[in-house]
Amino acid sequence: MDQPLADAFDLEAHLGKIERMSAELRKIPHTYFGPNGSKVPDIAWYALAAINKTASLTHAFCTLTRAKNTLAASSLIRLQLDTGLRMFGLSLVDNVEAAGERLMNDEKYSKLKSRQGEPLSDAVLHRRLNQHYPGLTKAYEATSAYVHLSSAHIKTGLSERPGTPVLFFHLNGTDDARPDEWFAEIVDSFDQATSLTAELIEDFMRYRYAPAFGTHRPAAGAARADPDPS
Repeated sequence: MDQPLADAFDLEAHLGKIERMSAELRKIPHTYFGPNGSKVPDIAWYALAAINKTASLTHAFCTLTRAKNTLAASSLIRLQLDTGLRMFGLSLVDNVEAAGERLMNDEKYSKLKSRQGEPLSDAVLHRRLNQHYPGLTKAYEATSAYVHLSSAHIKTGLSERPGTPVLFFHLNGTDDARPDEWFAEIVDSFDQATSLTAELIEDFMRYRYAPAFGTHRPAAGAARADPDPS
């Protein structure tokens, strides 16, 4: 992986920022669901699972990055995006409550359909969201290379040594010899993926539950993540 070097990159500071962002997500249920013990519908459990998965992936990414495990950490960027995509997809369905019931009954997400009858596959989701966040499809496809065995797993293990034109390929599984700057790109990508996912989770919670509980109002100029006017 051709990682650009960043001057004076503070790895720990950047990871700490991501961890704080994840911790803020845990406050969302208290804002929108009311007091502890409030009854919530099936679709709310899906949103809670999204919060928990985001926190879990954040913990794993930071742990792996501190251990300089580039390949495993990089694969989690795509997984973080997946959660955001599925929360966004709920804005495309005709009946979100029915969708929640189907998901709780173990139906595959891709069986859900948009208002136009289009199955909500991963490709449909990232292309639709790319309309609002240009560049997302490119990032999704690039990070998919780390989920499935690909040339990315070769290039990441290649390194040069002074005085020789030969490239070396290590089999350590971690990049212990790499400086912190080597991880700047993947840390920034995971930061953006986490920020987007957190935004999409709260967008869903705001527009689904704020009218019921009256505990939150959208900021002035805030746009709803719902491209379908029908």
